Amino acid sequence: MSGRRPGRARLANLAALGVFLLTACGEGDAPGTEAAGARGAVAVTVAEARRQEVRIELYSVGRLVSRNAPQLAAEIDARVVAVLVDEGESIVQGQELIRLDTTALELSRREARASLQQLSASIANEQRRVQRYRDLRTQEVLPQERLDDAEAQLAVYQASLEAAEARLAIVEDRIGKASLLSPVDGVVERRHVSVGDFAKVGGPLLSVTDTQALRALLPFPETVAAQLRIGQLLVLRSPLAPGLEVESRIDEIRPQVENLNQALTVIAELANPGPWRPQATVEGTVVVERRDAVVVPLLSVVERPAGQVVYLLQDGEPPTARQLPVEVGARQDGWIEIRSGVDAGSVIVAEGAHYLTDGAPVAVAGDRQ
Repeated sequence: MSGRRPGRARLANLAALGVFLLTACGEGDAPGTEAAGARGAVAVTVAEARRQEVRIELYSVGRLVSRNAPQLAAEIDARVVAVLVDEGESIVQGQELIRLDTTALELSRREARASLQQLSASIANEQRRVQRYRDLRTQEVLPQERLDDAEAQLAVYQASLEAAEARLAIVEDRIGKASLLSPVDGVVERRHVSVGDFAKVGGPLLSVTDTQALRALLPFPETVAAQLRIGQLLVLRSPLAPGLEVESRIDEIRPQVENLNQALTVIAELANPGPWRPQATVEGTVVVERRDAVVVPLLSVVERPAGQVVYLLQDGEPPTARQLPVEVGARQDGWIEIRSGVDAGSVIVAEGAHYLTDGAPVAVAGDRQ
């Protein structure tokens, strides 16, 4: 008998522990039930429907191109004596890029200047002779033919002087063309010659790209053709400069008719705002319409069997949510246009609308948006 007593004691202790646990569980049921009842109201935030300008926009991704990409050619026949830039190098308008040999031209300029000096001296001498002959002719001691010959010779010298001046101007112009200057601010895309090459008139020397005068090319589908017009506001952005926006206007709408494709290309000209470059990607947003409209937070509009709805806050204890079918329009910066169904100033549910039904009790949390 004494060997069974420890086992009975253990059973008694287990029974007592079970009673204690059941009692403890029973005591915890009441707060849990009350909390469940409190959670019957859905926690939501609310916002006020308001009026603001809504912009109807079309978005596209295109590319930037240069408005000027000249291929610079030689204007005289001469040997290349210096190439002052290389491919990929930035250049400015008026910068010397290539220098051609001017040795023969310098000799021609010296010859033309000497000819001018000679003719100037001859003209001065002939003018004095003509003047003497005129004086003698006034005294009738010189035949008229001698005076006429002197005046004709003076005219020949003067014409020869003009021709010599023109030859000098031509030579100096050719010397000026021996230095190839950049016509734009840009970048050297390709170099076609090296030092020692003989350049012929019209032969390519350098290809450059203007990086300041740019053109944005943005493709759009034909379905939006009726919404696009020349002069519309166009907001441009490029990954080359995140956060930088440039406003421009549509300058041209060009159809791109191909097989099974009738897309449109919107073209806008702009000045480089700084870090942009030709051939870079550009994002464009065309503002096709502006209008005053009622808007609510995007989260306020939810899908129900009745269609798209919002929930209007109804005062009470507790407040409730009344379901209102709405017709929506454009979306903008986290807000959505309400074409009909809600008036400005109405207090509607924002966050939490997805969990509501018509007439559901709500608990408003946070400040009104």
